[in-house]
Amino acid sequence: MIAKLKGVLAEKHPNLILINVNNIFFEVNISLNCYSALPTVGNEIELPVITIFREDSVSLYGFSSNEEKKLFTMLNTVSKIGPKLSLSILSTIPVEKLKIAIKTKDINLISSAPGVGKRTAERIILELRDKIEDDILNCLELDKDSSDSDILSALLNLGYKRNDCINAMKKIDPSVKGFEERFREALKLLSNI
Repeated sequence: MIAKLKGVLAEKHPNLILINVNNIFFEVNISLNCYSALPTVGNEIELPVITIFREDSVSLYGFSSNEEKKLFTMLNTVSKIGPKLSLSILSTIPVEKLKIAIKTKDINLISSAPGVGKRTAERIILELRDKIEDDILNCLELDKDSSDSDILSALLNLGYKRNDCINAMKKIDPSVKGFEERFREALKLLSNI
């Protein structure tokens, strides 16, 4: 099974990329969130992937982080949810926001993803609520600024530990507003750890 691919980004489209690994081109399905985190074509990338075998095909699915990969795997365990619907959900809702939505039973946010109705959202919550780490509840204590979950996701993608990120974000002065300013402050605080 292929767990990661490292190579040159040969092509990128909002739902699909080609990675050149020693002149073997791998076609990888991705979410929109993964697409926005990719470098420009021609740069080297390393991407966590999952290989899914079906009767009529073998497909690779790539992710911007191990967290996104883990949540994709969890979504695929929910009855009547396959890889395409899982990718659709992850394209619509960032990883941290989706985890919070599952923990807080936010049916409206989950059902905002294309192809996900109220019943499917309820099924996702029912089957995954206890599987989502309890440390996600710490995220609920963050400033209610909608950019905080995006900042947390960006910091996690940079390789910082979740608890360090949450603690740093709690220390940010509440008068600091906006994604860029709060992100810079969080990076300053994390560099002192």
